[in-house]
Amino acid sequence: MWSRLKLIQFLIMRWGSRAVPPNKMRIIAWNCRGLGNASVVHRLPDVQKRESPNILFVSETKMDKRGMERFQWFVGMPNMMVKDCRGNSGGLALFWRRAVDVVIRSLSKYHIDATVQEERVEWRITGAYGDKKTEEKAKTWRLLKLLYNQYTKPWLCLGDYNELLFGCKKVGGQPRSAACMERLRNTLADCNLGDLGFVGVIFTWRNHHHKAEGYIKERLDRAVANMEWRNLFPLVRVVNGYPRHSDHRPLIVECGHREPMQFSTVKDFSLKFEAKWPEEEDCPGGGEGLG
Repeated sequence: MWSRLKLIQFLIMRWGSRAVPPNKMRIIAWNCRGLGNASVVHRLPDVQKRESPNILFVSETKMDKRGMERFQWFVGMPNMMVKDCRGNSGGLALFWRRAVDVVIRSLSKYHIDATVQEERVEWRITGAYGDKKTEEKAKTWRLLKLLYNQYTKPWLCLGDYNELLFGCKKVGGQPRSAACMERLRNTLADCNLGDLGFVGVIFTWRNHHHKAEGYIKERLDRAVANMEWRNLFPLVRVVNGYPRHSDHRPLIVECGHREPMQFSTVKDFSLKFEAKWPEEEDCPGGGEGLG
C-alpha cells in the first residue's frame, strides 16, 4: 500500500505531465530570491497550480542540483535543468512539462538557453539573469550578444535583467545611471529584441522598506522577443503577477494562439507602445522606444 507521501508525489507528477493545449503555451519567469525560504517553497507550487505553466524559469534559487531535485516534487514538473548556486547566491533552474519538447542548448550563471519544438515549429527560449553589480553587468550584455550570434530562430528572452530601460521605470532612491540604461537598450537593439510590454502593476521589484522615504520600486523583470517570435505568437500577453513572498513579481507570458509559420508575415514590432507612457513624465511617448 502506498504511503501518503508517495501518493502525493504520484498525483503531482501525473498532473505535471498533462498535455499542452494545441497552439497554446504559458511560461513563467520568477526571481524567487531563495528556495530555502519556507514561504517561497509553499508559494511556488501555488503559482504553478494557479497559472499552470508549461515552462517555468526561476532565478536566484540559492540551491544546487541536489537541492533542486528535492524541490522538483513540489512544482510537479518532471523535466528540469539546473545551474548550481555559488555559495549563498545565484542559481538558475528551468522546469518543463512532460509533454513539452525542450532541448537545452547552453547555460551559465546568467542564463539557460533552450529550443522548444511544437509540431513543425521550433523556437528559442532564454531565461536570463542580469548581475546586480554595475561593474559586472557588461558580462550579461556580452552573453546576450553571443547567444544572438549562435543561431537564428524565433526567440523569447525573459527574466530579471537587474537593470532599467528608462529612468521613469523607477520610484524612490537614487536615479539610475543613464549610461547603464543605455547599454541595456543598445544590447537589446543589437540582438533585435523588443519589449513585449506588460499587463498589471508597472513595477516588478520593490525593497519592502518600512518608511516611505526609503521605499524603492523598479521594473527590472521583462520579456523581450525578436520579430519572428512575435509574429509566431501575435496574441502574446505578459502579466506582472502577484509577488507571493518575494520582492519580485513573476512574469507570466501567455503566448496565445500560435500562427502557422507558412502564414506568418514579418511585421515591425520594434517600437512597443505602453499605455501608461503618456501618464509618466520623462518617458518616451507616441509608441517610441522600449519600456
